[in-house]
Amino acid sequence: MATRLRKTFHNSDDDTLPEHLDEEEQEKLIAKLRAENDDRNEEYKRLFLALPSVSAMAYIPALIASRLVQARLVSLLCMTSLIATAYILAFVPNVRPKPPNRVKSKRKSVPESGPVRQYISYLNGALSLLSALNSITFRDKRGVHDGFWLLCLLPVVSFTVIMLARELMLSVDVDELEDLKYEYKGA
Repeated sequence: MATRLRKTFHNSDDDTLPEHLDEEEQEKLIAKLRAENDDRNEEYKRLFLALPSVSAMAYIPALIASRLVQARLVSLLCMTSLIATAYILAFVPNVRPKPPNRVKSKRKSVPESGPVRQYISYLNGALSLLSALNSITFRDKRGVHDGFWLLCLLPVVSFTVIMLARELMLSVDVDELEDLKYEYKGA
């Protein structure tokens, strides 16, 4: 009488990662995930940089051809807000604030930045809201084209989209994986 040994069922998807990873394998996996995340974030940055950059060009005709000084100044204000939005996306580091009770990470912390990088988001938010409020004054005004009041809303829309995109880029925190590494010595 022959006995058969049963093998436990393994899903073919479970073969991608071993059950235990030693320190070197963990570091390689974290480095790979960090590189993939950084590449994806750079793609999103390039894609979203087009929004304020192209939007700023919409104000050039109003800046040149408008008969009202107020319209020219508001166009300049809107262009400044859109340029600041592009600057925030391209150059201001996107870091998640650490809770005070969290253990320090082994990675280097981001050095303190200057006041421009620290407050430009707040100042640009106020600037874009000011341009949105100016849209009310241009709704039925003569001397500007009919859609100029809609152009005044463009900086606040662009700023909101860019800030949401920055938050979504922060949703993946590879640094937390550094804190979750376990001490497992390989064979």
